[in-house]
Amino acid sequence: MIKNIIGRLIRKNTTAPTIREPGNALFIPSRRRFLCTCGCGMFYVTAAGAGLLAAATRTEAAAGGTVIRVGHLPAGCVSHLLLAKVRGKFTKAGLNVVLTQFNSPGDAMQSLIANNLEIIHSPWTMTAAAYTAGTTDLRIIGGSGQAGIELVARNGSVRSVEEFIDAAGKGLRVGTLRLDTLELVGYGTMSQHGKSYDDYHMTFFPSMIGMGEAIANKALDVCTLAQPYAEHVVAEQGAVYLTDSNSVWGPEAADCVVTTRTRTIDRQQDVLRTYLLVLQESARAFAEDYETVLDDLQPIYGVPRPILSVALKRQFPNPVISQTGVNGLRQGAKYLTELGYLKPDVIDTVLDLQYQPA
Repeated sequence: MIKNIIGRLIRKNTTAPTIREPGNALFIPSRRRFLCTCGCGMFYVTAAGAGLLAAATRTEAAAGGTVIRVGHLPAGCVSHLLLAKVRGKFTKAGLNVVLTQFNSPGDAMQSLIANNLEIIHSPWTMTAAAYTAGTTDLRIIGGSGQAGIELVARNGSVRSVEEFIDAAGKGLRVGTLRLDTLELVGYGTMSQHGKSYDDYHMTFFPSMIGMGEAIANKALDVCTLAQPYAEHVVAEQGAVYLTDSNSVWGPEAADCVVTTRTRTIDRQQDVLRTYLLVLQESARAFAEDYETVLDDLQPIYGVPRPILSVALKRQFPNPVISQTGVNGLRQGAKYLTELGYLKPDVIDTVLDLQYQPA
């Protein structure tokens, strides 16, 4: 069953949707431009950034650190992970963190299940769905990113949640991704106000990039985006933020989380504790000296500094999931249960937060 869910996601990642522009002209985003699909965000690792990460890995290996293989998405929600890497924090903690970037949460999950990774940073919706589908040895052991999943309207369309709800039944064109935190911020906003997909003209995309292009081409009115790509669309296209994940399953809305398997917990509890502690220490730097953090991360994130500065404040590190965050996950799971993706009690069974630092 897990292969069916992941396979369905992968097929969505490789099939361009057909949607209509004003005037009934077909707009078909080019398949090669669908660069990533995830609930976290998008960045391009520059050559300099790749070199910095590779150098850090070599240093960790030379120091004899314990190897832990970590998969992540091209995302704003792993900013503290990348910062810890380039600042040598894993070396000091005795770890050799081998990073692998995936452009799809389904690919990352499949690699974890195949025992090619010990950990993934990926949307909690994917972990919950995979658990529901039968991979019951998955566990969420910590947080990664908070907030930053945005409901965005094109310039000239609705400008608030109130207008979005008032437009129900009037043909408002809304785009999102299936089975993702991106879908959750859109559907959850509708459900909170007694609306559903039946009240809007829905298009389900394989990629955030396709939605950003549709907003630019006025082929969509509203879509769901993650940081830092959301800020790029807002800054470049004059789009408007309507609401975000903190308003739907917040106030401490987890996006990406740290997922592992019970076999790794049984064999490497101390390593997992150390890894999560390093992430917590790295996250503190964002509050202590944000401009220096941007200095270190901008060569890695291939986006302009002004966009990165806004984006990483809207989607910030969340290495420890609090009880408030757990309650938010339960609320988010209710919306996905309404859509038929999850069992009602999945959050309580998949969470194992005892390895988080205090």
